[in-house]
Amino acid sequence: MDSQTVETGTMVSIDVGFDAGKKIKGRKRHIIIDTLGLLMVVVITAASVSEQAGAKQVLSKLNSIRDRMERLICIWADGGYRGQDFTHWVMDAYR
Repeated sequence: MDSQTVETGTMVSIDVGFDAGKKIKGRKRHIIIDTLGLLMVVVITAASVSEQAGAKQVLSKLNSIRDRMERLICIWADGGYRGQDFTHWVMDAYR
């Protein structure tokens, strides 16, 4: 699981925000891939959405197709996703 902020064109104004950490105005891609690097789920948000809030959206989307993803055992994430509230939310949702 990871996210990437991407700069948008100057004329685009829908779902655009400012990522203060990277100092980029644009959108953020929140993705989950499998161990082979194949894309499983993607959610596009404004860049101002935090990594944890975007991760909740992408994990909720993954949960909606859970019947096709039976073998989800481990979720790898970088330091932007740390925090007890988020960790407890993931543990409650995925046991």
